[in-house]
Amino acid sequence: MQIDPTTLRWYTAVATELHFARAAASLGIARTRLSKAIVELEGALGYALFDREQPGTVLTDAGRRLLEDAPALIEAGDARAALEAAEAAKPVPFRLSFVAGVTVTKWTTEWAERHPDIPLEVRPVAEDQRVSGVRENAVDVAFVRLPIERDGLSAIRLYDEVPVVVVSKDNPLSLLEEVRLDELLDEHLVQNPTDVEGWAERATEMLEGTRVDAPAPASVEDAIDLVAAGTGIALLPHSVARLHARKDVVARPVLDLPETQIAIVWLADETTERIEEFIGIVRGRRTSSSRATASAPEEKARAAAPKKPRTGAGAGSGKKAKGAAAKTPRALGTARKPRPSGGYRKKGR
Repeated sequence: MQIDPTTLRWYTAVATELHFARAAASLGIARTRLSKAIVELEGALGYALFDREQPGTVLTDAGRRLLEDAPALIEAGDARAALEAAEAAKPVPFRLSFVAGVTVTKWTTEWAERHPDIPLEVRPVAEDQRVSGVRENAVDVAFVRLPIERDGLSAIRLYDEVPVVVVSKDNPLSLLEEVRLDELLDEHLVQNPTDVEGWAERATEMLEGTRVDAPAPASVEDAIDLVAAGTGIALLPHSVARLHARKDVVARPVLDLPETQIAIVWLADETTERIEEFIGIVRGRRTSSSRATASAPEEKARAAAPKKPRTGAGAGSGKKAKGAAAKTPRALGTARKPRPSGGYRKKGR
C-alpha cells in the first residue's frame, strides 16, 4: 500500500514526540487535523498504530515497525510524487490517426510551425479501425475513408479518390489507359466480392459459380502479391494502389466505379479549441484569418450535403471558364459519368 508522504511525516512527528499537541505545534497544523489524519491512516492500514488503552501516547508493535520503515517510505513517496509532477507538467500532445493512402505531412508540418510547444502523435490505422480511436478517445481527429457510421461524429470531406484496377504487367488490360467495369467482369477478383460495388451481381465468376472459395487476402500487400503472380485483379483507391506500387503490376482508372472519399472526423460533443485549430489548418485557414471556425453541427451538415456534378465550360480542364459555375462536389457514393466513346484508347494511341 502506498501512503502519502505528508501523512507519514505527520505520523513520524507524533510517533517521535509521543504527544499529539507538541507534534501538531512542530508541524504547524491544528491538533484536531493531526488526530483525524492518524485515525484515517489507521483505517486505511487496517490496524492500530497507538495503544489507546494505555495512559499517554503509546505505540503498538505495528506502530513501531511503521516508524522504522517511515524514512524509506517517505523517500519513495517523494520520488513518486516528483515523477507524477514531471509527467503532469509535460505538454499534452495532439493526436491524430490516418488510413493507408492518406498523406498528412503538409498539415502536421503546418501544425508544428504554428504550435511548436504542442507535440503531435501521428499513427496509421487499419481500415476497419479507422474510427475506433476517435470513439475510444485514443486520438483527437482521424483521417478516414468513407463511408463510416457517423453517429456521434462530425466530419468534413476533404477530397475524392479515383478507383483503379491493379493488374499484372502481362495482363492485356495493362495496355489500356482506362477501363470500365464491364471489361473486368471475366477476371478473378482477389478481394472479397462484396468489397466492390456491383461485382457480386455482374461478375462471370459469381454468376456461373466458378469462383474459388478461398479466404480474402489479409492485407493489401497480400492482394498485390496475388495480382503480380497472375492470379487475378484488385480494385483499390488510387492512393492505396500508388502506396503499394511495384514494377510487376500496373494500375488503370476504372471510369464507372464510384470514387471513394477521404474525410477528417472527430467526436461531435468534444470539439476542442485544438481540434478547431487543426481543422482550420486542414482547410487552409491562415493564422491571420479572423474567420471563426464553424460549429460541429454546421460541419456535420456540410459533410452530409450531396454533391452536384461539375458543369459548364472548362469543367474537366482544371481551369475555370469565364462565367462558368463554381465547381461543386458529387454526392457520396456516386460514379463519374462515363465518357461518350465507342471504345477505349490503348496506351500510346
